[in-house]
Amino acid sequence: MDKLFIYLVLSLPLVGVYAMLGLGITVIYQASRVLNLAHGAMAMSAAYFTYQLTVLWHLPVPAGVAGGVVFGALFGLAVERIFVRRLRSAGPTTQTVGTVAVLSLAIAVASQKFGSLPVNTPQVLPTGALQVGPGQVHWDLLLIFPIGVAGALALFALLQFTDIGLAMRGAAQNRRGASLRGVDPDRTTMLAWVIGGAYAGLAGILLSSATALDPYGVPLGVLPAFVAVLIGGLDSMPGVLLGAAVVGFTQGMVPAMGLLPKVGPIDVPTLAHSQGAPELVVGVLALAVMARRGARLSTADARSDTL
Repeated sequence: MDKLFIYLVLSLPLVGVYAMLGLGITVIYQASRVLNLAHGAMAMSAAYFTYQLTVLWHLPVPAGVAGGVVFGALFGLAVERIFVRRLRSAGPTTQTVGTVAVLSLAIAVASQKFGSLPVNTPQVLPTGALQVGPGQVHWDLLLIFPIGVAGALALFALLQFTDIGLAMRGAAQNRRGASLRGVDPDRTTMLAWVIGGAYAGLAGILLSSATALDPYGVPLGVLPAFVAVLIGGLDSMPGVLLGAAVVGFTQGMVPAMGLLPKVGPIDVPTLAHSQGAPELVVGVLALAVMARRGARLSTADARSDTL
């Protein structure tokens, strides 16, 4: 039971990261009806910018983190202005394909500038470890969870209880109607991409600080956040938080399967600790979610075409 509890605690950082990433994906989708597949590029680019500021230019870590978050927000703004807005007349599907081009370009640029090998980013969160039963959990991992929860509450409050949030939600549901009421839908969409980019940047900085940074790890690490969004629904922020919990705990508890005995010819402990086992489980979960939620996602896309 002690080992099981440790695995549960170690799953909390994943929940926090996927919550921040999923909320950024959702706020962008709600405002523009575009599924931003470049979200991983935003997270990775912000982390590399923080690395550039702190390690290569020797700025203080707080300044580097702030600069990375701002860079993520500006990255989101650039994607919206250069790609998404120019492709709006072609429809949401074409806009989504445009974000794939951004992802490929960002990975190529990062690989050329920083190389493909992992680099050690600065320590953002406190060092040390918390004793949990017979094991330890490092603070730089554990503190990601409360940061993700605080970010989720802040974003939910912004969208639900402020005039800016009301304008963003109204423009997403009916651009023409919002314009008639004095709301600039282009401005609200741009703001959503800025917020989504900032959240992606913060998540990328925290994740790379706790692990390592390379041009491929962070963009691929964002994929479970899309599964969390699919579970919760692209229009539901509370649902995204639930989806982040489901995906985070599912992925984090895969090594706990090593505590199970061998079942007939299936060596469960070996499978649980094999390389790629958590990713395999998340992939199966994604397929199951898409099979069950395909009708809802199609309906959302159809509704967006009428805006």
